[in-house]
Amino acid sequence: MQPSRILAAAAIVAGLATPATADAAQRGAQSHRSPAHTLVSPARTAAATPLKAAVAVGRRYWRAVPCNGQIKFVARSPLAPGVHRATDAWVTFDSSLGANNLAAPASSYTNCVIALARWRWPTSASMSEDWDMLCTTMIHEMGHLLGQSHDLTRGSVMAPVFTDGSSVPSICRTTRPRAAR
Repeated sequence: MQPSRILAAAAIVAGLATPATADAAQRGAQSHRSPAHTLVSPARTAAATPLKAAVAVGRRYWRAVPCNGQIKFVARSPLAPGVHRATDAWVTFDSSLGANNLAAPASSYTNCVIALARWRWPTSASMSEDWDMLCTTMIHEMGHLLGQSHDLTRGSVMAPVFTDGSSVPSICRTTRPRAAR
C-alpha cells in the first residue's frame, strides 16, 4: 500500500497550520459546497458505489452518525487552499467554538463536509481498487466529525498519516464491495 496522508481540517486546531493557512482553508471549504462537485446524499448508504459502501462502514465502525446525519460527501474535490498537496481527504464543519474546532462538543457540529481529493480517487473504479484506504479514510474523517482528534499510536484509525496497512480496520477488509474484491 502506498504511503498516504490524511490531514484533516483538524490540523488547524492541532497547530499544524498557520493562522494564514487556517483562514485560507476555511475560505476554501466554501468551494467544497459547489454544485460542480459530486455530492452523495447521506441518506443513501446502500453499497451501490464504493463511496456509499465506505460511508456505511464508517457508521457501523463508530456505531454513530456524526452531525445528526447531515453530512455532505464530496468526491473528486480539488484541494482547498492551505491544504497539504498530499492530503487524501479532509473535513470541514462549524461548531459552537468556531470553524473546524474539535474542542467543541461534537453535538454542536453543523455544515459538515467530508471531501475526498480528486488526485487520490478520481473515479469510482479507483475508489474500488483502493478500497482499504478509502474505507479507512472515511472512518478516520467520520471520527473527526464525532470529535476525535489525531492519535499518534501506530495502527490507530485516527493516525494523521497512514503508511502501511496497520491502520486498516478489519471491518474494511471484511466488507469490501464486490467490485473491490
